[in-house]
Amino acid sequence: MNKKILIRLTSLLVAVSLLAACEKTPMEKAQDAYDASQVVPVVLSTTGPSLVLQTFSYDYSVDYFRAGSTWSWSAVDATVSSVSQDTRTAKVLFDKLPASGKAQIKVVETTAGGVKSPEKVIEVNVNPFCPLPVEDFAGTWQGTDGAADETYPSTVTAVLEGDKVVLTGLNEGFMDGFWGESIIAGGSCKVTVNPDGTLVIPEQYFCETDYIDGYKIKGSGTWDNCGAKPTMKIDYDIWFPEDGIWIAAKYGPSYLGGKTILTANLTKE
Repeated sequence: MNKKILIRLTSLLVAVSLLAACEKTPMEKAQDAYDASQVVPVVLSTTGPSLVLQTFSYDYSVDYFRAGSTWSWSAVDATVSSVSQDTRTAKVLFDKLPASGKAQIKVVETTAGGVKSPEKVIEVNVNPFCPLPVEDFAGTWQGTDGAADETYPSTVTAVLEGDKVVLTGLNEGFMDGFWGESIIAGGSCKVTVNPDGTLVIPEQYFCETDYIDGYKIKGSGTWDNCGAKPTMKIDYDIWFPEDGIWIAAKYGPSYLGGKTILTANLTKE
């Protein structure tokens, strides 16, 4: 009798196991229920510069992913020169100067089910590009330096060092007037000038003051040669070695009108 019961129980368990094996998982059920044609797409967000220079190319991308979707790109007063294999990124050439000063980049998403999103329009300000050979940066530049109401007159000297430009005099007024120290050694920084109207100050040793040695500087900026005289706008910060802080990033929110960067606006004399 016990043997028969055991056989029946075993048979029942096998049957239940077979039924369970045939039952689909929640993931499988969701996949079966998914209908790509019912997805209503929207181009959620994109990346790419809002300010560009005429004659240069820049990348624009959608910064999200939807399985099976593709994206189509077009432009007004600019040219889409190439699109990545996954269609998520377009390289756009700003080969003309729009009469309005603005170009438009347009992108549409098409889902795996063939449904198209509304067109997303990205407005881009296009500035004229007026070349300035690196050797023409050499000379004296004057303007202002600092942040908010802590802005000081500035005179900066630029000299060439190979294909780089060395600036001397940046930050002098701010260091003395706001920080309360005078630069007694150094005070120069090497700048990479790019042909697309940008410049970079890699992090580097900057100066020694009458209080401490070991200040560093880093920054970036833009240059322009389309006006009566060449101009530079340099955003930078200074490292205070004693406290291990970047001055503007630390004190900007409280003392520099909320700015976390210092800015020099300079015109070549």
